[in-house]
Amino acid sequence: MPDRLTPGEPLFTNASITSGDGRFRLIMQTDGNLVVYRNSDNRALWATGTAGTDVHRAVMQTDGNLVLYHVSNAPAWASNTAGKPGSFLVMQNDGNLVIYQPIVPVWASNTVQ
Repeated sequence: MPDRLTPGEPLFTNASITSGDGRFRLIMQTDGNLVVYRNSDNRALWATGTAGTDVHRAVMQTDGNLVLYHVSNAPAWASNTAGKPGSFLVMQNDGNLVIYQPIVPVWASNTVQ
């Protein structure tokens, strides 16, 4: 199971990425929320707060911005990291979800466990 989203890569409903050690996962839920979970107790550590919407995909855009999109293709949430091309998203072994460009962190969920 991959631990990252590369530039241009989407994460569709019910798809997930998992930390290399398998302890944490990021999932695009059917309720429209993008959520980081600790797998040992299924505890949500971070979420975009987009539950109850028709958001159906997250995209790590080539401009460096992580964006959630409604079915209509309108943006619903963003990491506000545009202007950082080549950035990628990693679900780390420590529980932190981080956008790197390319080795410098430019955004994080701040969920280190």
